[in-house]
Amino acid sequence: MTNRLFLSDSVLYANAHKISLVVLLLGSYLNMNFLAAAWPLFCAFGFSIYLKNESKTLFSAVGLASCIPFVFSLISSVWFVAGVNDLHLLGYDRAWSFYAAIHGSFLGWLFVGCLAHLSRRASASRVYLWSCFLSLVFFLFIAFGINGVPFIKPIGVVGFSVLVPFAIGHYAFEKTQKPRASRVLALVSLAAIASSMTLAVLNEFWPGVPRVVLGFPMMVLVHGSLNAIIAVPCFFFAIWFERDATN
Repeated sequence: MTNRLFLSDSVLYANAHKISLVVLLLGSYLNMNFLAAAWPLFCAFGFSIYLKNESKTLFSAVGLASCIPFVFSLISSVWFVAGVNDLHLLGYDRAWSFYAAIHGSFLGWLFVGCLAHLSRRASASRVYLWSCFLSLVFFLFIAFGINGVPFIKPIGVVGFSVLVPFAIGHYAFEKTQKPRASRVLALVSLAAIASSMTLAVLNEFWPGVPRVVLGFPMMVLVHGSLNAIIAVPCFFFAIWFERDATN
């Protein structure tokens, strides 16, 4: 997503991606946890390429919105390092650090990256632009509310649970010409994210919702799977097919 939508298929970035993954695998195999630092370094490298390429438009609203997925990549990578090294960042244990890293990747880096790309199109709806900024605010509310200021977490949960389906639904139903595959994928993404966010709200506010399914935390098994396997990938591919057809 990052390379294709923002970095013009940079060979340098693609190679850095491969190298960082090899370093992470070696670190895992050799039990050298400090090598997890390769991931934030890679994310910072991608951000630096974007900043260099977009220096002329960086301080416009759209330019700043396009920085947000890169910011999310850095946030996610920091949580990843915290989880690998059990740093208890913000009081999170290893599991919650990895949950934060995964949410930062899928609902932050990838999902907001798609929104930022849509906001850059000619005559783009302002919905995409404002959704980028609000996503960052709601994500931080959740992050700092879990073990910090408890009353801001529900605001973030409700805000995200409304914002994400609304943004995807806006894309699915906006009056623009889209190839059939793109529209179908957008509708599948909308159905998945609506189910996922409904579960998130129930988990937050209804004590009677089941917490464990088949021996796994329900939010991990159902909410996480819907977001990571269906909702976010389908949203990206819907945009990619439309972009491919337009070009």
